[in-house]
Amino acid sequence: MDHLGQPWVDLGIPTTPLEEAPHLSSALGGPRVFFKRDDLTGVGLGGNKLRKLEYLLGDALSRGADTVITTAAVQSNFLRITAAACRRLGLTPVFFVRAKASEELTGNALCYQLAGAEVHMVNTADPYSESTIQAMKEYGADLERRGRTPYLIHLGTFSGPLATVGYIDGTRELIAQARSRQVVFDHAFVAVGSGGTMAGMLLALADAQVPCTVTGVSVCEPAHKLAGNIYDFTERAAQLVGLKARVPRHSVRVIDSFIGPGHGIPSPESLEAVRMVARAEGIFLDPIYTGKAMAALISAVRNGEIQHGANVLFMHTGGVPNLFRHAEAFGRTIDRSEFDGSDRG
Repeated sequence: MDHLGQPWVDLGIPTTPLEEAPHLSSALGGPRVFFKRDDLTGVGLGGNKLRKLEYLLGDALSRGADTVITTAAVQSNFLRITAAACRRLGLTPVFFVRAKASEELTGNALCYQLAGAEVHMVNTADPYSESTIQAMKEYGADLERRGRTPYLIHLGTFSGPLATVGYIDGTRELIAQARSRQVVFDHAFVAVGSGGTMAGMLLALADAQVPCTVTGVSVCEPAHKLAGNIYDFTERAAQLVGLKARVPRHSVRVIDSFIGPGHGIPSPESLEAVRMVARAEGIFLDPIYTGKAMAALISAVRNGEIQHGANVLFMHTGGVPNLFRHAEAFGRTIDRSEFDGSDRG
């Protein structure tokens, strides 16, 4: 099946809600905050990567693939969702995982192991490592010699433009929802790992001539590197689907001041943001991706960058399994007395 002129497979993504967060807005002192709930996309506990996989796995199936080979960090949301989506489609997931062999089997890692992903550990923390890409290619060549048909995915490089197309779709859905509610967004915040989600957002907004300042909050890489990749993804994705609209380079706004101690490590700000949103709205973020993006939003309000009365979109990209992975860090921030005497008559 084709979609936007590209091979596509239906993974059953519902129209995800656009929800106003009045209690969080009040706690922040004025701006109207909305959540686009792409944590509720469905397969594999949901998340933004599923929209990308409709195109990536659609392309894989169009090429007769039976195996998908990809790479990410050990607690990657992408690996969790890819394992589930592959099993849904009868494909075999093979992962080259950036991790220590002794990594605890929790969170996302538990999920993709339960789905039976074939896991190969690689000794690098660099998401753009040429050695990892080469290892994937060599493994794919070996599968071909054995009569298999592999399909390789690397979100940060050669798969980025096609992955971006998934968020042209997702953002068009968002634009329609905002228009039906007569809401015009002044600001949007999104966590940035590989950059495809932000690239798709920017391209769809440009195509619809919607003026909105999108802030990409890096969770791993320097801002200048991600901004360059994202701009490149917008250019190449526009060519893939035949869009005339282009994203100005200056509008690719990425910040890297909320990475904290490092990728995959909670920061005090992300822990505060997760707790604040849970208590204000009953919505759960994670301290590695969405928590850091929310911390940036909160900071922008507190420092006056976002004005009272502005409409602010938060792209909830999922990632809740990482919440449980870091329970100990949250335990240090929660007053244990809250658990004492709650059932006393």
